Amino acid sequence: MTDVARAPGFGEPLAGPPACAESVPFHLDLSPLRSLVRTRARAAGLAPHRVVDLVLAVGEATANTVRHAGGAGTLRIWQDAAEIVCEVSDAGRMEDPRAGQLPPPAGARGGQGLWIIQQACDQVELRSSDTGTVVRMHIRRDA
Repeated sequence: MTDVARAPGFGEPLAGPPACAESVPFHLDLSPLRSLVRTRARAAGLAPHRVVDLVLAVGEATANTVRHAGGAGTLRIWQDAAEIVCEVSDAGRMEDPRAGQLPPPAGARGGQGLWIIQQACDQVELRSSDTGTVVRMHIRRDA
């Protein structure tokens, strides 16, 4: 399971992404984002199963934006020597700082997106406030 970095400071902003981060606004059509993430993850040298994990996590985060936050957001992606990071931000607001920490109940309709993200990534940072929500997903390059 991931290192959950979110309870304290849930409403506090994360440090900004580095200047090298690629920023891509999105609205409804998510397939170009999945393709971009796949290409960047492969170029970063992630193992094939980790590429799948990152594409899945970003797909869930962006689908949540479309479904719950007005349909538009921004994907930021960057890497360093240790990891590749994808960040999805939108204008939505979450109230539960523990969302996604526990598996959804059997037979639940919905509620699996953040749980899936937690399972797929090495670290997930979640912040939400009146200015919007940010989900930052980390995958180690050596895993």
